[in-house]
Amino acid sequence: MTAKHRQEEHVLPRPVGPLPDYALARARNTAAEKLTEVFDLSTEAAACVADAVVDPAELRKSIEHPLRTAVPGGTLIALRTELWTRKVLPDPRNPRLGPKRRHPFAVEPGTDEESRFAPVPDPTSDGVKPELYVGVESREHLTWASVQAKIHVLDMNDWRQSIRSQGVMTAVQVVATEYQYSDGAPALWAVTTAEGSSRVTATHDILGVVSVDSVYDSTDRVLRTHIKRVNEALERGNAQPKDYEQIRCERVPAEIIVGFEPHRGVSNDFATAVKSLVALRHVDPPREWGEGPENESLADGCLFELERRGLITNLKRRWLAAAITRAQAEASHLSADPAIRAAEIVRVFTHDDAEHRDALRTAVTAQSTRKRISPKLLIRLAAALIVRGISEDTAKMDRSRRYLQDGYGDAVRGNDWKPTQRSADELLTAALNEHREDPGPSNSPLGPHRLELAARSALPLIAKGVLFGDRGTTSNNQPDRRSPGQVIDRMVREEKGICQLHRALIDFGAGEPIRVVDEAGNVVRGTDGQDQKVNDHYLRANFSPAGQMHAPTSVVTADQELEAALAHFGNAVVALVAAMDKVQSVVGAGGESLVEEKGVTTLHTNEWRNRLRSVDDQVSLWGATYSRKHRSLGTQPSHLHRGEGDDSVNTADEDEDDEDGRDNSEEEFEAEAVTGS
Repeated sequence: MTAKHRQEEHVLPRPVGPLPDYALARARNTAAEKLTEVFDLSTEAAACVADAVVDPAELRKSIEHPLRTAVPGGTLIALRTELWTRKVLPDPRNPRLGPKRRHPFAVEPGTDEESRFAPVPDPTSDGVKPELYVGVESREHLTWASVQAKIHVLDMNDWRQSIRSQGVMTAVQVVATEYQYSDGAPALWAVTTAEGSSRVTATHDILGVVSVDSVYDSTDRVLRTHIKRVNEALERGNAQPKDYEQIRCERVPAEIIVGFEPHRGVSNDFATAVKSLVALRHVDPPREWGEGPENESLADGCLFELERRGLITNLKRRWLAAAITRAQAEASHLSADPAIRAAEIVRVFTHDDAEHRDALRTAVTAQSTRKRISPKLLIRLAAALIVRGISEDTAKMDRSRRYLQDGYGDAVRGNDWKPTQRSADELLTAALNEHREDPGPSNSPLGPHRLELAARSALPLIAKGVLFGDRGTTSNNQPDRRSPGQVIDRMVREEKGICQLHRALIDFGAGEPIRVVDEAGNVVRGTDGQDQKVNDHYLRANFSPAGQMHAPTSVVTADQELEAALAHFGNAVVALVAAMDKVQSVVGAGGESLVEEKGVTTLHTNEWRNRLRSVDDQVSLWGATYSRKHRSLGTQPSHLHRGEGDDSVNTADEDEDDEDGRDNSEEEFEAEAVTGS
């Protein structure tokens, strides 16, 4: 899988088929008569509804089983059906536009484009008759208001990406509305959205139509010609991607509000009842879940979809979901170690297998078509599951959840590795051997053993509160703004860091504070004789970004003196680069870099280059010496006792256990697509 494809997954487009023919006038007239008979719609209102309906026969059937929705003051009655989008008018006075409206008392109409006309007034109604009336100056006024609403809606609540691939999937609520022109022009009757204006606005934009013009111009002949052209393109197989998008937008599910039954003694009219319905959706809606519950729901949906497709077993799903106890996990040959479980979850949500990715995409888009299935989202879902495996108070759980979202760097998310159930000591040995075989530069790819170590250790470091994620904020203004994942990625690239990550796993598993270790993996004690504890400052200072070193707070030993000298050297290199940038930034009269225009005498440049060559040669020698020394197997951490056969940790025995990243005796690990294949 290429890096480009790994960046972001999109919603799979909804398949399309031929559009139905536009209904004959006779069928539409019959439906209109039925609406007038049952719900007392005026002839004009009933006709505009029937003309917008895709299937008049379906509308007549829905009349027999209307929907009833309680609102303050009574009950609204609606019919569920499908409408031609071109026949639906988004509310030209969309309430979302309210704060931006420029009213005549403040701004004289015609002053500028935004105040060209007065805002369109609220609709009114004639008692409980199920139709609305809006007074406007002219068709131009209505068109202007509609365009202003569109600009704001697409800026504040843009549904186009989702609708292009899925169409409108939730019903919009519409009302037959008469637009009465004060310039004497004939009134316009149009099915207008009471709720769902943003979705219809998006469909009109995708269709490339102006909303008001579309309602006027979508005559029988125009619609039939358009439908015929689209269907012929589908039949010939030469339809373009844009054609498929437009086909998805041609129809919209709708609830047509056709009646209002007020409570006894209540004087609310139809217009007030419709306002109440919209308010229940937008003014006083159910409170949103928030990111935490939302991610929990999406993550569970992903696990169920993976199980449904046979990519994981029921038992493994429940383990990943933290739905079984640690004792039950061990009895089923699954790990009771939260860090091992965390690594498995991370791999589940970063797997490269096409079927696996498709399952995750399907699960997420089943609950939200507006989300892009990006690596960042998938790690958020993984974090939601990971924190279920630790027992902390609510505040610490929330902190761990937030920090874990940045706890897995690009290396862990973007490379091929397999989670295993090896012990921490076994993983340490494999990671050290891998590092010694090829230490590589700071940006070189990491092998699977170090990647697994990085994936496992994020949970202990973050859950224990020794690696923070809120760097550089107002309350925590730190120069080191690396994410936890970037710090861990730096640690896993040197032996001391590998040993420190191993110690994090050991101490976390024992329920103890994480302690500092030296390059040999031995716990470091302070001057008071107590074990030194790891904290965020220690990790960032000792595993600083490549090319930057921190001087020790005190210089006593020769090693500390060397460390201080190297820190000074690193700062000098940074200063040298900054000085060169400053030279480059000096511009001449023509706006170009003056040094590039004039140059520098070779008397200086030759001497500088000779000195830089000498520095480069010496630095290269330092690096070669380090690589040669640490490739030696004689620097094995002292707490691991190596025997004659220890060099084969990565060969026969480990390969047998690692072949598919599972315990081969447990049938619950049959899904190779999850653990890596």
